[in-house]
Amino acid sequence: MEMKLRKLWPLVGAMCLGLTSSVFAHSTTQNGSTSTYGSSMDSSSQSAQGSYQRGTFREITPAAGPRVAHGADVFITADFIWWKASEEGLAFSGSGVNAGDTTLANVYSSPAKGKVVSVGEDWAPGFKVGLGLNMGHDGWDILAQYTWLHASDSRTQSGDFVYAPESLPFDDGPTIAGTKNTSNWDLKFNVIDLELGRNFYLSQFLTMRPHIGLKGTWQDHDWKSKYFVSDYTVSAQDAAGANVDVPFTGPFHNDRRFEVWGIGVRGGFNVAWYMSKDWSIYGDLALASLWTNYYKSTQKIDLDDTTTGNTRGFINVDNDNVYTCKSIIELELGLRWETWFYDDNYHFAIQAGWEQQTWMGWSAFGELLDTVYHDFSVQGLNLKFRFDF
Repeated sequence: MEMKLRKLWPLVGAMCLGLTSSVFAHSTTQNGSTSTYGSSMDSSSQSAQGSYQRGTFREITPAAGPRVAHGADVFITADFIWWKASEEGLAFSGSGVNAGDTTLANVYSSPAKGKVVSVGEDWAPGFKVGLGLNMGHDGWDILAQYTWLHASDSRTQSGDFVYAPESLPFDDGPTIAGTKNTSNWDLKFNVIDLELGRNFYLSQFLTMRPHIGLKGTWQDHDWKSKYFVSDYTVSAQDAAGANVDVPFTGPFHNDRRFEVWGIGVRGGFNVAWYMSKDWSIYGDLALASLWTNYYKSTQKIDLDDTTTGNTRGFINVDNDNVYTCKSIIELELGLRWETWFYDDNYHFAIQAGWEQQTWMGWSAFGELLDTVYHDFSVQGLNLKFRFDF
């Protein structure tokens, strides 16, 4: 037994020597210039436990502002926008169909090349207004912004034979022929964005501002089409039960409308590359997903008789509320100029850029038993002014 203990003494001595060396090295690190944390640690953080305390490290991403001296840390923004709103799936009239000439000389004739005419595209002016606050906590800021845009589009197609390429409940088939078709589209677009972000330096001339927040919208989309029919006949029975043909000579009216609101999460980032102190190229990206309610989706089709003044109604429906999630992509690229003045108590910036937004599957004009969803988009010029005080 004594021989076995003697064999263990060298191992015990080696373990003691290792522990002593570790303690000595730890003491040297705490008291000497070889500290892992360097001079950025204050004396309070150099506790016996060596615990980490938030805020004791050197700042890794310095805040990039912009901020003013001795100000309220409030800023306002104003944008003039000139955007093109585009709504897909709004074809209302076409040509290039054989008119049904069955004379022997023309029975094998082919129609002249035609075209399909759509509405739902318009360049229109609008605006954005915003109010922001630079908070004292770690260079973060908060911004609320409202966007307003109204657009409309009207088109007409005339000819000896034009048709309505819509699945309407006509007695003689899915299309109706006439001499003139007209359509009008109207948009009311309202959006509110709420952002919480922080602008910081990635390098001496490159800044980034990641942000997260909420997006809300309420919109009204209205589409009305009118088809001037040369003649149209409806079969009916008289009092004696005999079949009679009732002619109509007036226009068809196909009116559709949907109203929608949505709210959801939005996030993204803004980057700026500075060519000098005052000039920079900026780029913005944001993604959003909205919980959306199509609370009004109507379709009404009538046929007027200009001879008798009577109206035959075909469809008058109001679809039930539809709740769903929709995705949005926002992109912008442009040039910015900014300056500080009055002893850096005020900051002013002006920028011009091109913005694009795609609202995927947003357009939802109702059908009798189904709703077909198409993309809706806006794009165009942004001229922004910002003032910090």
